[in-house]
Parts: sequence; structure tokens; C-alpha cells
Amino acid sequence: MGTKKGRVWIFDNIQPTVKVTIFAVPKAFVGSVGMIQDNAITSWTKLVPRPEIILFGDETGTAEVASKLKVIHIPNVQVNEYGTPLLNDIFSQVHHHASHDILTYINSDIILTSDFLGNVQQVIANYSRFLMVGRRWNLDIEEPVNFDNPNWEQQLHHQIHTAGIFSGIGALDYFVFPKPLFNQLPAFAIGRPGWDNWMVGEGLKQGYRVINGSQTITIVHQNHDYGHLRGNRIEAFHGREAKQNQALLQGHFAGNTADATDYLIPATVANSPQISIIVCSDNQGISLPKTLDSILNQNIDGCEIIVIDNGSTDNTPEVLEGYGKSLQYVGQCGEGIVAARNRGLDIARGEFILFLDGGSTLLPHSLSDLIDAFDNRAGSLEMVFSGWEIWEENQLISEVQPYNNLAPILQGRDGLHGVHIWMLTDLWRLVETGAILFRNSWVKRWGGFDSSLSPHAATIDLLLNLASHGAAGICLQRRTITVEADYNLKRYAIAILSSDCNQLIQNYFSRPTLRNWMRPLETLCRYQVLVWLAALSYHTQDKHQMIQFLRQSRNYSPYPAQQTINNWYQSLTQISRAYNYPPFQLSPDDLKC
Repeated sequence: MGTKKGRVWIFDNIQPTVKVTIFAVPKAFVGSVGMIQDNAITSWTKLVPRPEIILFGDETGTAEVASKLKVIHIPNVQVNEYGTPLLNDIFSQVHHHASHDILTYINSDIILTSDFLGNVQQVIANYSRFLMVGRRWNLDIEEPVNFDNPNWEQQLHHQIHTAGIFSGIGALDYFVFPKPLFNQLPAFAIGRPGWDNWMVGEGLKQGYRVINGSQTITIVHQNHDYGHLRGNRIEAFHGREAKQNQALLQGHFAGNTADATDYLIPATVANSPQISIIVCSDNQGISLPKTLDSILNQNIDGCEIIVIDNGSTDNTPEVLEGYGKSLQYVGQCGEGIVAARNRGLDIARGEFILFLDGGSTLLPHSLSDLIDAFDNRAGSLEMVFSGWEIWEENQLISEVQPYNNLAPILQGRDGLHGVHIWMLTDLWRLVETGAILFRNSWVKRWGGFDSSLSPHAATIDLLLNLASHGAAGICLQRRTITVEADYNLKRYAIAILSSDCNQLIQNYFSRPTLRNWMRPLETLCRYQVLVWLAALSYHTQDKHQMIQFLRQSRNYSPYPAQQTINNWYQSLTQISRAYNYPPFQLSPDDLKC
């Protein structure tokens, strides 16, 4: 486990008085980039108290915008052989010209909101030597923001809720720090990768507290292209200047928000339980004590237990009476397990939330390990995955560890965003509801579980929904719960599974957070799912249903007729092997239909 991180409680009713200098290096104010930068810089002028703002560089329109917004303009900066401004000169100059001791570098496409300075002030009250960074919300903003509208900020928050995507933990767009930190930097080219993560490493190296403000500071990155570069995005991140920046790192530690020493958290959480555990029970009076005892034996503070009874007709109420005030009991009239989860979600007050079925149990130290995973990454996660054990009649029959499948994706450049709908056929066996700890606020923010789906499908849908909004996650290399062997794809009604998959695909491709490059892939996704359903039908001895699914898949196949049949055969063989089913024994000729 990593080093325990510090928390800074942030109050939202602070009237800031802190004086800061914000500085930036805009690109040319041309076309959509000009509009985006005008939106961003204008938002900085709306902060109260108004900060000192310095714009560096002589790009087209910078002088005019500086004059219009009454901010300082310093046109002369050092550039490299490609004409790109160099950060060592900019940071050196700002230390000389800035009137205030607290400096904030910010990218020129970032909109700040009113919570920014209140957070800065409360950090200053706790630390004298600090570097504050944070994640951003990516959003398409295609017209000037009307800052004369007193509700502009509320409208922006609504846009974030609808279509905003939280950035990865390595995307850093602002740096708040006191003089003299960063008065000397390597000659990094601005707008190229590497230097921002160097800043985190350098702050840590110099013994400063690195603060992750992602949970309490709302900043908006206005999406844009890289039309100012001949090679567009590829040139920006992989071109000659990018390689020069990487060379300047010289083995220096490159950090991100997860490497912070401390993180900001809403003060409202201080008076809430650390974790809420929602136990959904449906005539499970016999196994329920084992579930509840496994929770109570975790020996952690601040655990809220909520039992939602789905209209049980057995002895469940009598069993729960024996637990007294150690839990909260809520009954409902047979609305289903998914509705029970949402009912528990409505009540839950914990910072984190876990959903358990009545027959599941927590393995020893599971909760502390799951919570520590959040804490050790300085508040930069929204969910933590883990493995589980499957038991039948008091006997362990199998262990499931999704780490090898999920970890490479979660640790990749896109993080949890890499968990796409075309992983659907894998997610059915890599995800178990009770083996995922969520940040409660995120599940609440996007509406919880889709009650039109079966319980397992509803979990996958929630995962895909949170991933589409940019949630970050990791997977532990350990098992945290046991589940009863009442769920198995071969026993699952294929008709329900087919309906669930269709609804999951519809939900995914109708979300406003869907990236444009994903939309054309819906047909391929439907093809893969139908072939998968055909394989499951084969292993339930329903060859007729298998053929029906294969026929449907032809409508979405990207291959010519014979190649489609060959792909069916290869896929059915691979699926049988992946699920440890008996070998697929039909030939390609048997699949002609």
C-alpha cells in the first residue's frame, strides 16, 4: 500500500479575500480557438476578488484581448527554433512581474468558476509550501459564453452534468503555488507533453505538499483541435518538440494527481459515514446473518449498513431485529433488486458505497483494502474493482480475478474510458456488483442503476455510464467477497440476456458523452454480441437459437459471406475456451444458414 494521504476539508461558503496572479500564454485569437480563449480569460476576470492576470506572448489578438479585458500583456518571450514559447523564460518573468506571492499558471482554454479562489484560500490556510493541481471537465462549447447572464455558471454546471467528461489523472491544466517555487525550469516548449507532469515531480522533490483539488474545484476545458500545428494532435503529442520535452525530463519523476500528498474534499463529507453498504435481500433470511456478520467483523469506523428488503415473505424481519441499531432496515413491495439498490442509494450518506446481495459475504479486511485504494491515490479515483469467490453448498467452486484483464486497460492512457461497449461480452464475467466500491457522489450524480435491466446488466450499464463521464478506477489483485453460485451465464435465460444486451447497447450509443469516433462502431458491437449469444446458446444445447442469433448477426457483419462464417467458427471456438466450456465441435460448414 502507498503512503496515507492527507485530507483538506473544503467549505463552500467561504468569501475569498486571497490575492493571486494568474498567468497564461495564449495561442493566436483566430477562429474557434480565439473564441475559446476569450471565454476562458473572461471567466478569470469574473473571479472575486479579481486576480491580477498576465498574458504572455505576441500571438495575433493577444494585445487586443488584454486591452479589452484590462489585463497585463507582456509580449516578449523566448521561443524555440519552431517559434514555440519556452516555459523557463515565462516562469522567470512572472516571478519578477507578478504583484502577488501566490501564482497560478493556467492553460488558455480553461474556464474557471467561482469555487476556485475559495479553495485556494483554504489551501493557503493549511500550507505555506504547496503546489495545487487538479483534473478538468472536457466540454464542447461552440459559442461565446454570455458572462452578462447572472446564471452563466449554473448553465455551465448543467452542461457538465449532461455531456461533461472528466479528464484522466495525468491531464493537468492549472498550477497554483507560492513564490519562489518554479522560478527556474528547464526550457520546456509550452503546449507539448511532459512538462506538466514534471511540475508535480519537482514539487514533490522540493518537499512541497502537492494538493489534488479535483473533487472540489470545477474547471472546464473547452474541447478544440490542433489546427495551429501542421501535424495537428499527432504533432503536438508525438512530434519533434514533444520529443525534446521528453528529453528534458532526464529521468525526472513525472507525476499526476494520484501522486499528490494531500487532496481536497467537501467538508460535508466530514459528518458523513465513511462507507455505506447496501444489502439487498429477497427471502434470504437464512443467509442474511452471514452477510451482516461479515460486514460487522470488518472492524472499520464509520460504516453505515442499510438493508433493503424486497418484500421477503420468510423470516427476514425477525432476523434483522436481532441486529438492533447496528443497521437501518427498509422494506419495499417486491419492486426488484435493482429498485432496491436505488432505494438504498437514495438513503446512503457515506463517502463510498458498496452494494451487496443478501447471499454475499465480505472477506476479512476487504473494506479497509478497498477504502485504502481510494486514499492512497489522493482522491483521484471514482471506483475500485476487485475479485471474488464463488461458493456452492458451503464449498468453494471457483475464484474470479479480473485484474489481468482490467488492470492494463485502467492503467492505460484512457483509463476507465478504455472500458467500452465492445467489451460487453467480457464484462459479463469480469464484473461482480459487490466487488466494486464506488464513490457515492458519482453514482448519485448520474442516476444510479437502470431499473429496466436485470441486476447484473444494471451494474454493467452503470459502469459504462460512469466510464463515459470519465470516471477513474483501478483493480486490486485480491478477492474481497464471496457470492453464491446462483448466477451463471449458461443458466441465465438467453432471452433476458439478449434483451439486456440490446438495451445496454441502446443506452451506450444514445449518451451525449459518446465520442464521435465511437458512433460508427455500433454495428460491429451488435455483431459481436449476437455471435456471443450464439455461442452461449450452443452451450445450453439450443442449436436452433444459436442459428437464429447467427442469422441476425449477418445484418451487422463487416465481412463478406464466407468470411463471416469463418469468423463465426473462430469466435465460437474462442468463446468456448474463454468460458471454460466444452470445446466447440461444429465445423464451418455446419454454420451455413
